Amino acid sequence: MTRTSLVWGAIAVASLAGSAQAVVFFDGIFNNSDWTLTTITNANGVGSSANGLQIPVGGNPNQYRRIRNNLLASGPSGAVIGVHMRGTYSYNPGGGAISVINYSEDSINFINQPGNGQGSGLVIFQGGNYYLQRTPTLVMPYASFNTWQANAAPGLVSSDFWQLTLAGNLISGNNPDFSASGGVMQFGFWRGNSGNSSYQTDCGIDNWRVEIIPVPGPTGSAALALAGLVACRRRRSA
Repeated sequence: MTRTSLVWGAIAVASLAGSAQAVVFFDGIFNNSDWTLTTITNANGVGSSANGLQIPVGGNPNQYRRIRNNLLASGPSGAVIGVHMRGTYSYNPGGGAISVINYSEDSINFINQPGNGQGSGLVIFQGGNYYLQRTPTLVMPYASFNTWQANAAPGLVSSDFWQLTLAGNLISGNNPDFSASGGVMQFGFWRGNSGNSSYQTDCGIDNWRVEIIPVPGPTGSAALALAGLVACRRRRSA
């Protein structure tokens, strides 16, 4: 990572070949009780911190989640990653193997400092492991994200997600299982920073959206029944 890198039920939104349907998870409110945060650092980032909190106004358009990371680098390439999980959103590939995942969020950077921002992307939790979206890593440098901007990564496949160990190491060859033999997945997002010196970042996220496209075929029709029976909270009107 470089310094800058780092309603009810499941909703079917599109019919695909065979009878498979896309499943969408969405949050534009970010109630604090709906989200958990795990902070992971590498050896040179020990002591760093991350936090996330719902802010009731100023989002796109209303509530949003504000994320502040404080990197305390004790050596080269110190890193801190906040893993923000919406644990009640789950999907079982056994009911519909995954073809691709489309991910999007709205992002903003509150610090007017060139080269400062946060890495971001989808997180999948499966089989006791976190898998972070790494290709591409979404970033928000100040100059282009000083107002709310769409930040999207369509067409994600399994190899686009790398395992993040609790020691803060990324393993590119360890990926989530999108096949029908894969275990239940939970979803969230990550925000990370890395560098050779200490610094702070302050960014926001709104309109978090995960769209799961099952493989077309007979198994796809079962996806909704096994998707966790939780999905989108509709944004309240202003």
